[in-house]
Amino acid sequence: MTQSSPLPLAGKVAIVTGASYGIGRCYAIALASQGATVVAAARNLGESATPGTLMETAAAGEGLPGRIVPRRCDVTSEAEVKALVAQTVAEFGRIDVLINNAAVYTHHDSFAIDLPTWDHHMAVNLRGPYLTMREVAPIMKRQGSGSIVNLTSAVAGNTDKGHRGHDDMLLYCVTKAGLNRLSHFMSEELKGFGVAVNALSPGPVDTETWNTVDAVAVAEFKEQGWVTPCTPEAVGPPIVALAQHSAATKTGQVLHAGEYGKSWN
Repeated sequence: MTQSSPLPLAGKVAIVTGASYGIGRCYAIALASQGATVVAAARNLGESATPGTLMETAAAGEGLPGRIVPRRCDVTSEAEVKALVAQTVAEFGRIDVLINNAAVYTHHDSFAIDLPTWDHHMAVNLRGPYLTMREVAPIMKRQGSGSIVNLTSAVAGNTDKGHRGHDDMLLYCVTKAGLNRLSHFMSEELKGFGVAVNALSPGPVDTETWNTVDAVAVAEFKEQGWVTPCTPEAVGPPIVALAQHSAATKTGQVLHAGEYGKSWN
């Protein structure tokens, strides 16, 4: 009798930031569906299984081969990031995957951005991923393995598939461009320890945030059939695939979800 293959992420421990709703929620569920223990992090736990909360994300993971553990963490807080990583290691003994998904996505006139708004975007979209990578790196280096995935966007503009993006997106574009460079740099820092660092652009995904902030663009993209449903089945495969990589197989790359079989690039 032939035994079925084990789940690809069985026994692995993953952290997903910004996991209370949208793409982050879907990533947490997708990883847990492949056997991972997923520490789902966001600023607020929420109450019960209210939609858009970490508690609801955890509830959605019930019955999956892996599990989803909700943890409160504001990625702009050094103390909270340190506590998140320390608690994860204390409970589960290792960290195999880090998905830096938490981000701010808003529109502002390019010449009317006040400093608190500028600093907040930089803190969430760029400093947050740096802090989480800085804290998980020693654990992954000791293990001699690990995969870090930073969620980027084609609007970063520093790849052959980049573009300007929509109007008033300076802050988002600049932070994602910085995140791409950070990913490249860290991939070189960690290559010798077997740790992969990649950036993934998921493309246009039908999230509540995107529908709220970019309603006109969403309508246009939907009319052209370019929008991916925000479900674990639709957006999860690239994350599951990247979670299995090491520095020996794929690192230092800015990838677009279309490379994993989507209909758009």
